[in-house]
Amino acid sequence: MEIDLTIDESVIRKPILVLVGYSGCGKTTFGARCNNPVFILTEDGCHAPVSKIPKKGIITKWEDVLAAVDYLLENDHGKETVVIDVLNQAEKLCKAYVLEHEFGGRVYPKAGKNNPPAYNEWGLGDKALEVEWCKLLNKLTRLRNEKDMFVVLLAHEGLHRQGNALGQDFLKVGGDMTRAAWNTTHRWADQVGYIQKNIVVGINEKEIKAKVRSTPVGKGEQRIIYFDGTAGRDCKSRDKHWMSDSFVFSYKNYVADYKANQIKHREKKGA
Repeated sequence: MEIDLTIDESVIRKPILVLVGYSGCGKTTFGARCNNPVFILTEDGCHAPVSKIPKKGIITKWEDVLAAVDYLLENDHGKETVVIDVLNQAEKLCKAYVLEHEFGGRVYPKAGKNNPPAYNEWGLGDKALEVEWCKLLNKLTRLRNEKDMFVVLLAHEGLHRQGNALGQDFLKVGGDMTRAAWNTTHRWADQVGYIQKNIVVGINEKEIKAKVRSTPVGKGEQRIIYFDGTAGRDCKSRDKHWMSDSFVFSYKNYVADYKANQIKHREKKGA
């Protein structure tokens, strides 16, 4: 092993981005507008004229998800962006693989002694799932580092119960995945953005209920992406991959905001 202790701050790798949002919010459109993308499809929702794995249909086995990333690692393909559409379905394939190969399809433990372990026994399934899930994350890290690719992972939104040592537990928006896989993914990613419509909540006192309406912008609706994590949403932007707290969601606005924050922090550092 060759060791080099010199410091080089000139190279900033492309970010690993996770986008979380409701169906139809524009996640796939964002991916299709990235530079020279290739989609790894576990859901039939991308109709844009872009490179796709598989060329027709969707991936239905966990082994094929890993094989798709291996192909991009091992071959000269010229692609600049890899998009997994969608991440939560890939996790379901991973879970099915773990259930079958690690637990022989056993979901619940059987009564009695000396029975083989089951997926839902003592959290064994989630632990095995996390180990297998990290194989994908590690391969995607290599894809970014070795092939200089922009990694974009699309996920449907879901709710996760958050423990609170100082009060009642509460729900937080994140990817629609098991808690173990989502927490691991969130820690690993450089950026996690949450997309939602800009809404206004009004209280109708007579009917004693809240009414939610979207705030229109022109003829459409304003979709906002958030990168500031709060008690209610799992968002972030890591050091060196800074993003504004929120802005109108589009690929063009994302690129502009990312570049602007890079310049701002360089100037701040040089001051």
